[in-house]
Amino acid sequence: MTDLKKKNKLDLSYNKYSQFFNTAIIILVTVFIAVLLAVLTEQIKIGKNTPFIFVISTFAIALIFSVYYLIKFHNEMESIMRKIDKLKI
Repeated sequence: MTDLKKKNKLDLSYNKYSQFFNTAIIILVTVFIAVLLAVLTEQIKIGKNTPFIFVISTFAIALIFSVYYLIKFHNEMESIMRKIDKLKI
């Protein structure tokens, strides 16, 4: 396979991971805003521990998964850029 074809395939992979990266950020921000609005509009009562603990734990799980995938996608994007730099075009 020629270097130009390899570069095109790597560019497509980079774009795919870039979309995943952006989607993970959007999901994280959306969950944060939803929890914030629910607390501000008193849909979730802070005084009552059971629902608030559930919401915080759900938010924490979403945060952990989002950060994990953000790091994974960022590392993959850097790897692809290094591969592209090694090509002789």
